[in-house]
Amino acid sequence: MAGDGGSFRYTSREANRNNKLFILLFTIVVCIFLAFYISFIIRTAIVYTHLFYIPILLAGMWYYRKAVYVALSLGVMHILMTYFALGSFITGTFERAIIFVAVAYVVGLVSEQRRRSEEETLREKDKSQMILNTVSEAISIFDRDLNVIEVNGARLKIFDVKREDVIGKKCYKAFWNRDEICEGCPVPGIFETGRGTRTEKVLNLSNGTKKYVDIVHIPISDEQGNPVWVLCDMRDMTERKELEEKLRRTERLATIGEFSSGVAHELRQPLGVISNSAYFLSKKLKDIADEKVNRHLAILDKEVKRANRLITDLLEFARVPVPALKECDVNKIVEEALSSVDIPANVELKKELNRDLPAIQADFSMIQRTCTNIITNAISAMPEGGSLEIKTGWNKEEGNIEISIADTGEGIPEENLRKIFEPLFTTRPRGVGLGLSLCRKYVEAHRGKIEVESEVGKGTKFVIKLPKESDVSGIHAV
Repeated sequence: MAGDGGSFRYTSREANRNNKLFILLFTIVVCIFLAFYISFIIRTAIVYTHLFYIPILLAGMWYYRKAVYVALSLGVMHILMTYFALGSFITGTFERAIIFVAVAYVVGLVSEQRRRSEEETLREKDKSQMILNTVSEAISIFDRDLNVIEVNGARLKIFDVKREDVIGKKCYKAFWNRDEICEGCPVPGIFETGRGTRTEKVLNLSNGTKKYVDIVHIPISDEQGNPVWVLCDMRDMTERKELEEKLRRTERLATIGEFSSGVAHELRQPLGVISNSAYFLSKKLKDIADEKVNRHLAILDKEVKRANRLITDLLEFARVPVPALKECDVNKIVEEALSSVDIPANVELKKELNRDLPAIQADFSMIQRTCTNIITNAISAMPEGGSLEIKTGWNKEEGNIEISIADTGEGIPEENLRKIFEPLFTTRPRGVGLGLSLCRKYVEAHRGKIEVESEVGKGTKFVIKLPKESDVSGIHAV
């Protein structure tokens, strides 16, 4: 593209140069013809060569001091035409020829100086623009009326606009697509006080992304110290904010892991006693035909098992998952996960399992548990029934085996969508919030990833992406 643009600019310059040469030659020919016609056809008492100044001026503006050659040629032409038209040299013939040369020289000299001044200005402007573009911060310069005077590439990239579309326009229109000044804009105040400002802001851009920025407004003053422009330096702090959040999350997860491990070990022993006692009572009272007692013993056994599963989750969350890799059939993993889940009669199961998938290196139980958790969540999201769709496939471009699990349930609100993988986050009355967090840990332990998309009222779709061969070396605690 760059080469095409350079070629286009080169062609345009060549065309412009050819056009100028054509116009100059055409003007010279026309002026000579008119002078010849007036002098030799109409045969007036004078030789009419005043029009020669037109090509001389054009040559001076376009070709600078080279216009002297045009003036000399036309001067000689004037002398010859005067001689042949009047039969002799008259007073002023040579003077006019000299004036032609003088006019050409002066106009050419002034035009050349102007050209050099303009080129120097353009070079300085290009140099300033080049310096601005090497700065990673997004920089723009405004005047007192909030017109955009200058802008660098980083700012254009953030707002996804073109330079020609913002220069000379109001900043609130060019960058924020507003018809009036933004609320709380510090620029007018800076022109009054001469003092800069610094603020932090969250930008919700038109492409749907969110950026955290640190904005510094600095006055640019004249020799008297009066602000004439304001420089806006917008620094993208998104990466730093994300790193800070990741650090906080790491510290939080480490604390939760230590706490979970301790609590789990402390709870497992009394739960074992309760389980054994419930089993002993069920054996002793098995001959008692008391339906209420048997029902409560069954509830006790069910809740003990649920608590044990929770303890297992806590212990799993506290430790670093290191997959025991072996060759696995993804479709078999999905089938095993489905067999371990009770699918209600009001939920329609749709399966599209690609039978041509290659085997992958994975920990069978980890991926099965991941699928089981997501399928269980999908069923829970459809209390009134719906459709559960499970697909397997191979994304050859990414080199991943994909497991897609979609439901037509309640959907996840946007504000919760980015929190669902956080430990202890749940919207269920009896949920603990470890299931999806463990799912992500298991998948990431395989160097894979989980993607989710959801719409309230329409459903949720999870896509588990696993590499065909997982390199699990170098795995550390999160």
